[in-house]
Amino acid sequence: APLKIGSKEVLYVTQSAVLGLTIDNSLNFRAHSKNKLKQCWFAWYQITQSSTRFYGLNASSLRLLFKTVQVVLTKLLYAAPVWLRENLDVFKDFYARVILKMSGATHYSCKELLSAALNFPPLIISYNMLTVKFMIKAVTGDSSMQGLTLQLEEARGHRFYHHIDELLKFLAWKNDSSEFARSKIKLSSSLNSLITYSKEEINRYQDHAWKKYLQSSRCSSEEPFATLSIKELSNTLLPRHSKRLTDTKVLSLLHGHDLCFQAFKSRITGTTSPYCHHCLVLADNNTHRLFVCPLNNCSYRESLLQLDQGESTGWSILRSRDKDMLKDYRNLAQICISY
Repeated sequence: APLKIGSKEVLYVTQSAVLGLTIDNSLNFRAHSKNKLKQCWFAWYQITQSSTRFYGLNASSLRLLFKTVQVVLTKLLYAAPVWLRENLDVFKDFYARVILKMSGATHYSCKELLSAALNFPPLIISYNMLTVKFMIKAVTGDSSMQGLTLQLEEARGHRFYHHIDELLKFLAWKNDSSEFARSKIKLSSSLNSLITYSKEEINRYQDHAWKKYLQSSRCSSEEPFATLSIKELSNTLLPRHSKRLTDTKVLSLLHGHDLCFQAFKSRITGTTSPYCHHCLVLADNNTHRLFVCPLNNCSYRESLLQLDQGESTGWSILRSRDKDMLKDYRNLAQICISY
């Protein structure tokens, strides 16, 4: 028999929107994530339709607009602790395209390298930071929220237990504890002391978590990152006042996946020699132009020769330990590449 309230029949639906969140009958939020994806694509197209790799908004401006209120990222992260973790794969291609557009690249390269250079955190990092802030507000809220959170801490099989895990990681980092010591931290004993955060602390923790993520990725070596934060690295390589064309040159020399390099062009098209037109016998790639080719000999190169040339060129630049070296690289990139 149909369900009725009074004289009105209540219809069964497979999904329903509540406070902007589409809840489906399987509770996997797939419909909500796909709807958010469409909104993000539309907003990103509106931002970038007048920009190319040679003119238009520079990388810093594109990143700022992506994060601006009610444009892309805030739409994507709305109520994210509830639905995003199980749907991260839905946005994989979108984030790859965003990085491609921001960098001015025409071919895909190591996305971890470009995301660090652009100061554009992977979605999993942004999600984890939001989760930490959400959980701290929940634990320090009213007594009912505290009670629910403490119950969740004891339910390791719960689908949202990873929220507790992320909070414990933050508390262990804040308390300067090891991963092993994290298992000994209890929320019930930390309610009044450890469980607070400031914007500066979240930014430093994001930098810590992001560098750890990069070191565990296949693109980066196990060598520790430089003392400079990722934000400082990016702001030095790609300052706010930079021209779009200059940003493209800086990032192209960093990743090397550009048709201006004969070695890459030969690999992609098979219609040209991979060798440098000036050196004749050496492959023309980003490492060659940056460290070897005599055509680009100048004072900017001298400081860069201290870098580890055994590692990929991009990672060796991002491991620079001072801003002057990054500025020299930026200036040299404008010499090494011409469009």
